[in-house]
Amino acid sequence: MKDKLVSVIITTHNRKSQIVLRAVNSVLKQTYKNIELIVVDDSTSDYSYRSEVKKSVCDISDSILYIDNGSCKGSCAARNTGLDKAHGEYVAFLDDDDEWLPTKIEEQLKGFINDKIALVYSRCIIVDEVNGHTYLQKKKLIRGYVFKSLLMTNFLGGTSVPLIRRSCIDKVGGFDTKYKSMQDYDLWLRIAKRYPVNYVNKPLTKYYIHSNERISNNWDNQLSGRLRLLNKYHKYIEQDDSIWYALHRNLVIVYIKKGWKKKAFLLWLKCVKKCPLQLYKNFKQLTLIVLGYDSMIYRIYRKIFIKY
Repeated sequence: MKDKLVSVIITTHNRKSQIVLRAVNSVLKQTYKNIELIVVDDSTSDYSYRSEVKKSVCDISDSILYIDNGSCKGSCAARNTGLDKAHGEYVAFLDDDDEWLPTKIEEQLKGFINDKIALVYSRCIIVDEVNGHTYLQKKKLIRGYVFKSLLMTNFLGGTSVPLIRRSCIDKVGGFDTKYKSMQDYDLWLRIAKRYPVNYVNKPLTKYYIHSNERISNNWDNQLSGRLRLLNKYHKYIEQDDSIWYALHRNLVIVYIKKGWKKKAFLLWLKCVKKCPLQLYKNFKQLTLIVLGYDSMIYRIYRKIFIKY
């Protein structure tokens, strides 16, 4: 694997240079060295730190390909721009506010144990800067043909986690620019429908939770992405009550976050009807609908009884 070129694509949007450089440096410090690094700046045209970010990235290494999109075209389009310029047999994406552990690429390359494997993922370290906690993400790791399991929950993780065989991305197509969120999940699903995946049972990515701008904090975009995903994979979702329940239960949370209590309650009733024996999950979500995430009572209740 030492001769295989790996293309790493960092997309950045309205992020200060020190954050972007943290991501860039985590790529440059990889123990695997045959890497081409592409940084796509998708900041808004009026972003005041754009020139500073460009200078910082270009000064750190002249081997980095820096692409200025000129204006904000969206994360999907920015990643596809990076893909168009990439030459590697393998591709990895890194969000500008995340970072990798030094052995990420080296460890994941070992996971391509045969020519059929399309993607190798790993565990993740969550750095919660809002609450001051750092912890290992707990998730069940599954290998092989995982489409049905993946449809129930995105255990592969966010964009910064997997290493992907480039030819497989070319076969299924890049990121769907019509998604306002869930675009990584959609790509993972398209890959998993056709190819087996593998994993490395180690944390290799640091995922940062913060109060700054992020797709996961935009509930309008979250709603749009989830509804598009539900529509796209409708025929598979309707075939399995447990998958239907899992995806619609997540939609209830989005409704709650948007303050749509009535809508959340009506969808919750459908979830209960679909899987009535999920007593704990159903009760926990009803508590959320009644109290709301931001109520003092729920915060106390969560500390005592719930580990989200």
